Amino acid sequence: MKKTINKTGVLFEVTDVLGRKIRTTKTYWKKIKEIKHTEFKLGISEVKKTLICPEEIRKSVTDTTVLVFVKKINKNAILVVVVKVLNGEGFLVTTYQTYKYKKKGESIWQKQKVKK
Repeated sequence: MKKTINKTGVLFEVTDVLGRKIRTTKTYWKKIKEIKHTEFKLGISEVKKTLICPEEIRKSVTDTTVLVFVKKINKNAILVVVVKVLNGEGFLVTTYQTYKYKKKGESIWQKQKVKK
């Protein structure tokens, strides 16, 4: 029997590059911004763009149901969006900006480079 997810309070839901629905709630977004990563100054639109059009997706080293979406957002900064996927749908675990991203875990998807 498939568990239904209560969609009350959903802040956003997007379909990622792999075709899965990814969501987060208003309450959880507030927790990320005010408790987990107070330094995070980017908004929801950048997180959505990273899920829809990442440069790479990797599996977590410790939990194969956790995916790490990565996108370069400017010359030096990288946006990391971490998602847990259960029953073909995902939810936001955390998101943060970094200047030193270490590639860990198996790469499961990479953006194709355009040949010039």
